[in-house]
Amino acid sequence: MRKIFFFDIDGTLATGNNIPIENLAALKKLKDDGHLTFICSGRAPFYAMSLFGDLVSGYICCNGRYIIYEGKRLHGEVLTKEEFAWYERKFQELDCPYFFISDDHIYYHNVSIKSMEYMKKAYGEQRLISNPGDLPYYIFNIYYRDDDHKNKIFTELADKVVFNDHKGGSADCTTIDYDKGHGISYLLDYFKISKEDAYAFGDGSNDVAMFREVANKVAMGNAVEELKKEASFVSGNHDEGGIINALAYYGLIKAVM
Repeated sequence: MRKIFFFDIDGTLATGNNIPIENLAALKKLKDDGHLTFICSGRAPFYAMSLFGDLVSGYICCNGRYIIYEGKRLHGEVLTKEEFAWYERKFQELDCPYFFISDDHIYYHNVSIKSMEYMKKAYGEQRLISNPGDLPYYIFNIYYRDDDHKNKIFTELADKVVFNDHKGGSADCTTIDYDKGHGISYLLDYFKISKEDAYAFGDGSNDVAMFREVANKVAMGNAVEELKKEASFVSGNHDEGGIINALAYYGLIKAVM
């Protein structure tokens, strides 16, 4: 019976662009065995694809809003122009640096020199634009100065946004009306696969939405407590065999490959 797997990137499969070799081997084995494998991340599609290429069946990016299957965009849930304008205005009112993700570009505003250097390295300078133009945008990230600033932003937008706090001055964002779970639900319906044959692996608060749509819910050992409480299995840390151990627990792969 073909199954479907959804993997978060940061803190689940990888630390930045450092991916343990056993995690790459596990992804290949699952796909070679005929299962469907999807990255499910808040990251931009071009960033995620640069890490995993065709090692997986496809990608859910932008926290559920952008779906790729076999190299082609399958679905896109674009922010309306009114939504885009509202969020941009709100971020500026909160003195909050931010960036929005489009198909091939990242529109940024007021980000620090340090953040710009990271963005250039992670996404490529050619993808960074300081004028939004008329592009479609799917999701956004924010930056904060300190805990007081963070709390102000999070509180102000609590009824609209789930923040996945990176703890270092930034957070990727999920709109409450469309999240990773919606992306997973779309694919389960598309492939006619039941929740019982679906597996999700995560570590962050934005991964709670993934667990809503699958029966098999794996939290990494380094996951936030909020996610561990929802998990059907809590594995080891993401960089200490957590993926392999979880797949072995479900009888899907050998613990030692």
